[in-house]
Amino acid sequence: MKVIKNSWRYLKPFWWILLLILGLTFTQVQLDLALPDYMSHIVTYGIQYGGIEDSTLEVVRKSTLDDMMLFMSEGDKETVLASYTLYEEGTQGVVDDQLIEFKEDVYLLNEDYDEELASIEERPLVYTYSLYASGVSDIDALVSEDMITSLEEEISSSMGIDDSGLETMAIMYVGDEYEAVGMAMDTLQTNYILHTGMVMLGIAALCGLTQVVSTYMATRLAARVAANVRHDVFKKVQSLATSDMDKFSLSSLITRTTNDVTQLQQLVQMMCRIIIIAPMMGIVSITKVLRYPDLIWILGVALACIIAVMIIALIVAMPRFAKIQGLVDRLNRVMREFLDGMLVIRAFNSQKAEEKRFDEANDEYRKTDLFVSRAMSLIMPFLMFIMNMTTVLVVWFGSKQVDFNAISVGEIMAFIQYAMQVLMSFMIVAMIWVMIPRALVSVRRIFEVLDTKDAILDPDVPKEMPKRTGVLAFEDVSFAYPGADEPVLEHITFDIKPNETVAFIGSTGSGKSTIVKLILRLFDVTKGRITYNGTDIRDFRQKDIREHIGYVPQKAVLFSGTIRSNIEFGRHIDDKTLNNAIDVSQSREIVEENALGLDAEIVQGGTNVSGGQRQRLSIARALAKDSNIYIFDDSFSALDYATDKKLRKALDVMTSAKKATVIIVAQRISTIRDADKIVVLDEGKIAGIGTHSELLASCQVYKEIALSQLSAEELANA
Repeated sequence: MKVIKNSWRYLKPFWWILLLILGLTFTQVQLDLALPDYMSHIVTYGIQYGGIEDSTLEVVRKSTLDDMMLFMSEGDKETVLASYTLYEEGTQGVVDDQLIEFKEDVYLLNEDYDEELASIEERPLVYTYSLYASGVSDIDALVSEDMITSLEEEISSSMGIDDSGLETMAIMYVGDEYEAVGMAMDTLQTNYILHTGMVMLGIAALCGLTQVVSTYMATRLAARVAANVRHDVFKKVQSLATSDMDKFSLSSLITRTTNDVTQLQQLVQMMCRIIIIAPMMGIVSITKVLRYPDLIWILGVALACIIAVMIIALIVAMPRFAKIQGLVDRLNRVMREFLDGMLVIRAFNSQKAEEKRFDEANDEYRKTDLFVSRAMSLIMPFLMFIMNMTTVLVVWFGSKQVDFNAISVGEIMAFIQYAMQVLMSFMIVAMIWVMIPRALVSVRRIFEVLDTKDAILDPDVPKEMPKRTGVLAFEDVSFAYPGADEPVLEHITFDIKPNETVAFIGSTGSGKSTIVKLILRLFDVTKGRITYNGTDIRDFRQKDIREHIGYVPQKAVLFSGTIRSNIEFGRHIDDKTLNNAIDVSQSREIVEENALGLDAEIVQGGTNVSGGQRQRLSIARALAKDSNIYIFDDSFSALDYATDKKLRKALDVMTSAKKATVIIVAQRISTIRDADKIVVLDEGKIAGIGTHSELLASCQVYKEIALSQLSAEELANA
């Protein structure tokens, strides 16, 4: 129910489209199921009965009607005579669009004739023509009522006429009467077939039009729902904490955003078309086949067989559907790791090992998918066998009914079509119930992401971020990653004033990058607090905090596009600011060495530039942002000493002019020794705070790091 509720919130805005699709589908079903009846009419009334639809005589000779009235009651005689107008011999009249000159006195049917006329005339017409066929020409000589009664019983007994076959016999004799009157029966038959055929063509065209429109609407609706879901998943992923990203894994998030959303799109499209039309078609078809009680048992047996086959298939294949999506995640993960680590794999000649790892994941997916595909493919032959056997049984038992005049050939053909519609509807519904669980697996996976509660939340009533540069302070901050047993940072206290450059240094795993993540609110502190101008940063919106920070990550990241697009990064930046960022980051040579300049192409991941160039362009991107705080997370490691020195000198000039705060995380003493303040971290704790010279004298950890990189003479001259 939760999945349905979640899905409905994406369908609700398009409720009017759903209603339109429902209306079009209902119209399509009604039109589609009208065709078998028209086909039955062509076979029965058009071909078998020569274009005559019922036993009502539109024209009848006076002599024939006089003989028929011998078998009627006085009340029926009055009804019959009131329904006709007498035309004398030699006059003309129009019967079924044919102009006929009458050779004897005839009766023409009035437009306002009694609706019960057909039931009144059927039996007298059959008896009269039966007597004509036996050679009796003067029926009115049988004046005795007892003789007429005896004659009725004798004709009924000898010809086996009952109520079901009476109309058939009457229609055949109507044709004989029309021919005797002088009507062109070939023309009557041709006109009926052409008229009915044109009606069928019109119905088919209208049915096709409704199907095209409803399919278009369903496809459009499914695409829009999928686009909205994909947008929300992408937006949600942007707000996920790092711990949540690790829980889902990158490959799984990619699969959920692409493959799983595609499954949802197919489910919506299938729901709007097949899931609606199949039950509707089945129910209406069942009401049609109920008109043939002598054959309906065949349909019941066929349906029972189809349901049994589908239940078996569902039991066998269902457990594999959920497994398949997990295997897709695994396959994507292996492929992603292979592509990301391509250079390392080649350097260690590990291609064979990676091929084996990929083949294992691929083979398991192949086996599971093949099993499901084989199980589902076996269903169709069984279903086709059941449908064909149904047709054989209908023809076999229906032919016996035709012999008894209980049913016509056209009605058998119509029953076969209606029966096939019922069977196909049940087959489609059964197949849907097999397919829906697989799609629901994808839907659940999507909403697992969408329903994940954000680990980092904005306050209900956020405070306004000060526009001027303020003091950034850590007040007894401790932090442990989610699920970790030990804290990464413990009792961290320091402050950073405006226009101050503060550097962090320490061994690997000492918590330097973690401090940066806490400032950016990629994580929230476990204990203590971080303040900006005296206000806890958790009282600001995340967007506002990050808007005031220019950040260069430890791993330089570039995106597919151009040099300009990577520096601007979706923002509008004037040429002066752009060029200044390029100059300060020492990226001018990167621009000038390419004929296209700022429009030079950057491929995905920036693999067409060197590591140092990627790092400089990442720095330019941060400097092009008008920020109060600039954070460089080990962002100078790929630069040579000369470039590093020039960049830091230009950076000092730029940040001093803006009175911006600069935070540098580094491993090299040469990068940070000119900082206003250096914070030394050791195993998550502060080992010392001070300038380069102060720390050399007071902090053993810092001195050891310095001596590992510089000689005693270099330190003495520093």
